[in-house]
Amino acid sequence: FILIGLISFFLIKNNIISDNINLLFFCFFLIFTLGASHGALDHLRGEKLLKPIFNTKWSVFFYPSYILLALFVICLWLLSPVITLFLFLMISAYHFGEEDMSFFLNGNGPFFYFISFLKGLLVITLALQFNFETTSIFFGYLMVNIDQYTAITQFTSQIFYSNISLLLIGATVLLRGNLPKLFLIKLEVVLTILAFIYLPLILAFSLYFCFIHSTKHILRQSRELDQINLLNGLKLFSIKALPLTLLTAIGAILF
Repeated sequence: FILIGLISFFLIKNNIISDNINLLFFCFFLIFTLGASHGALDHLRGEKLLKPIFNTKWSVFFYPSYILLALFVICLWLLSPVITLFLFLMISAYHFGEEDMSFFLNGNGPFFYFISFLKGLLVITLALQFNFETTSIFFGYLMVNIDQYTAITQFTSQIFYSNISLLLIGATVLLRGNLPKLFLIKLEVVLTILAFIYLPLILAFSLYFCFIHSTKHILRQSRELDQINLLNGLKLFSIKALPLTLLTAIGAILF
């Protein structure tokens, strides 16, 4: 994260690369490799949840439900893009934060989940605070025009500073007994903030998504595949994730 972020900042600062189509393709490459692969083994989680209930027929329930959920979200987005985008952002904030915090702390309870939500929400409030115009363009692509959320634009600074303040205080309370992990979480927060301030939005998000969020998920799943040898777990993860990752990349290129 730090290395690629510094190289990108140097190249952009010296006009060697610019915020253009080449940068967009580079970001898509990161997302469709590291990013997409982190969800390539969702079926293993489905098996873990459903097999105790449905035995060998768990896949009969999992795959149709997985596809139907995706179709339901698409239909809901077409019918009510504003509400669906809001729900998507809130669920994404919790997903990002919970995955990030659980890597450092085996926590539970309302306070842990609230701080986890704030950790993931930071990515959204950063985008609105420092890249509002670009964020509005992306929202437009998702059928949500700026006129539909103009009312909140005057509060973006207050929302961001409240987010970062509560997150830092809450993380300190949660990890007051483990200073090394607390340092790592705060370092992640600082690096994420710097990325969103000094890099183009799509690159800042791609770096966060691929190198802070997805890597944790990949490491956790690799440990589940081999609890003794992490390197072998990573190898098994790569083999299992490769087909769906390639399929996702090919689909993105074609469509």
